[in-house]
Amino acid sequence: MLVSVIIPCYNVEAFVEECLDSVLNQSYSEIEIICIDNNSTDNTLRIISKYAFDFPNKIIVLSEGQKGASFARNLGLYHAKGKWIQFLDADDLLSPEKIAHQVTYSLQNEQAGFIAASFFKQRIGGNIEEFILEKTDPFKALFVTKLGNTCANLFLTSSVRDIGGWNTDLKSSQETDLMFRLLQNKTVVLFDNLPFTTIRERESGQISQSDPNKNWIQYIELRFAILVYLKNNCSDYFEIEKGFYYQKLFLQLKKMASFDLKRAHNLYDTYFEKDYSPFKSNILNIFFKLIGFKAFMMMNNLRR
Repeated sequence: MLVSVIIPCYNVEAFVEECLDSVLNQSYSEIEIICIDNNSTDNTLRIISKYAFDFPNKIIVLSEGQKGASFARNLGLYHAKGKWIQFLDADDLLSPEKIAHQVTYSLQNEQAGFIAASFFKQRIGGNIEEFILEKTDPFKALFVTKLGNTCANLFLTSSVRDIGGWNTDLKSSQETDLMFRLLQNKTVVLFDNLPFTTIRERESGQISQSDPNKNWIQYIELRFAILVYLKNNCSDYFEIEKGFYYQKLFLQLKKMASFDLKRAHNLYDTYFEKDYSPFKSNILNIFFKLIGFKAFMMMNNLRR
């Protein structure tokens, strides 16, 4: 069962060799590696080309002129020959048993369209944290960003192709969007609580360095799209679980209100039910309904 490892590469000369070595050291041998140079200006292309020369039957190098990991991943997806796809960022690492473990795990359910997996995150300072998933409702897990990670997960190639690949219009929240569309397509998810992937933070390219407010808005609005989908297409389920979704969204709107009160207010008025009570305290709920969302958030911001 061939697995295609798709690696977008943009100015990663300090990381890509370790990344490629972690793939070449996999205990699972049926692997093809597709590296996509995405307009690198450092030595990235030279490094990955050298690897392709040394491993001609294992590695190919492609170039994608349109900037963005989603464009690069889609090019790799088009060329992939494997039944399963391992998307891997060029600064992240796989443990030697990662692919073997997940390919074997996939056999537990032949209907599975992707495996949502636990992972390690290595912070900029070097500290490593575990993010362990628990088997739960996939929509709930997606909503609270606990449906794995682009590089920790393993995706059935046909499932990703069926939904048209990655959304190249998005500048953030691409993996949430991808998995949301997979769930809309009734894709079966397997939860894997064993971490075999290390996600390494970098000082550049993180959400905090690149227009965090715009990315935060995208994050929240995508979750409103999930809310609308569930309300319109899974009405019985939504009626039972809506308290969970509204509460999580209200907490996010409180954060948005600190930098875009107007947008947060509009989202609240558009999507929240009029009788929604966000607080455990009845007195606080009465006060909130009396003065309204906007005034309440203005007072909350003044207290900061």
